[in-house]
Amino acid sequence: MKIAIISDHPTPSWSSRQLLLALENLGVTSLYLRPSEIVSVFGENEYHVLHLPSLKPLDIEGAILRDLGVSLTLESFLRRCDAIRHLELTGVTVVNPVESMIVARDKYYSLMLLAKAGVPVPKTAVLEDFMTVAKIVESWGKTVIKPLIGSMGFGVVLTENPDIAYTIARTILQLKQPIYLQRYVEKPGRDIRVLAIGDTIVAAYYRVQASPNAWKTNVAQGAKPILISRPDKELEDIAIKTIKILKLHYAGVDVVESAEGYKVLEVNAAPQWRGLQKTTGVNPAIHLVKYIISLIKR
Repeated sequence: MKIAIISDHPTPSWSSRQLLLALENLGVTSLYLRPSEIVSVFGENEYHVLHLPSLKPLDIEGAILRDLGVSLTLESFLRRCDAIRHLELTGVTVVNPVESMIVARDKYYSLMLLAKAGVPVPKTAVLEDFMTVAKIVESWGKTVIKPLIGSMGFGVVLTENPDIAYTIARTILQLKQPIYLQRYVEKPGRDIRVLAIGDTIVAAYYRVQASPNAWKTNVAQGAKPILISRPDKELEDIAIKTIKILKLHYAGVDVVESAEGYKVLEVNAAPQWRGLQKTTGVNPAIHLVKYIISLIKR
C-alpha cells in the first residue's frame, strides 16, 4: 500500500512530517507530493495521472490532502482541484475529498450549509456594500469582520463603531474582496477546538484568551490551550454532525460557548495540530493514517 501526503509546501510542515512518520511506523509506503507535480493525461484511450519529474503513473491507493497552495491564480487553483479530482476518478481514496475541502475553505458557504441543516452558528452577513456594513454594525453592536478565506485569526477585526466598520469595509472592497460579518458572541474568555475523525472525537481543548483584554482565541494569536479531558455529548454531537454535513472525513471544528449553547464558528478541513498534540498528548497523525487505511481496505 502506498499513500501520498499532498501539500504545496516545498518541504513538509510539522503536521505533514507527523503523517509521513505515522505511515512509516505502520509499514505503509509514503510519498510527499506537491500539487504542481501532478500531471493529468487523458484522451485517445489514455487516462492517467502522472508524477513529475519521472512522468510515470502515480501509483498510490490513498492520499491525505493538506493544501493546494496559496496566492494562486484562479486558473492554477482550478487546475490543481481538477488534478485531485482526476486522482479520485481513478479510484484513489482522498482524505479530505477536494470538493469538501473547497466547501470548508469557504466560510460563507460552509456556515450557510450548517445553518440550513440546523447547526447553531453566529448571526452572519456577507455582502459587498460598505454603507450597509455600517448599518449592520449600528444594529448588531459588537461585530467581527473577517476575511472570507483565512486562518489563524489574521486579518480579523472586532468593532462596534459603525464609522470604523465603514472604513474597513471600504478598504476591503477596494481590494475587490467581499465583506464577511459575524455578530460577536459573548464567551467565557475561551472557545473550543474539537478534532473529529470519522465518527470519533480524537481530542478537544479550550483556547483561552491570552489576557482579559484580548478577544481572539487562536493559539497563533497567543491563546493558551487547555485539555478537555471528557467532552460532553452535546459538544461531540455538534462536531460530528458538522463534518458529516460538509462531507468531510476529518476536521478541526471551532465551537464557542454562548448564552444559548454551543455555536460553530468555523471549520478547518486541514488543521495543524502541533499545539493540540502538545496539550492533549494525542497524536492525530496515527489516528488519521489508521482511518485512511481502513477506508482503502473497505
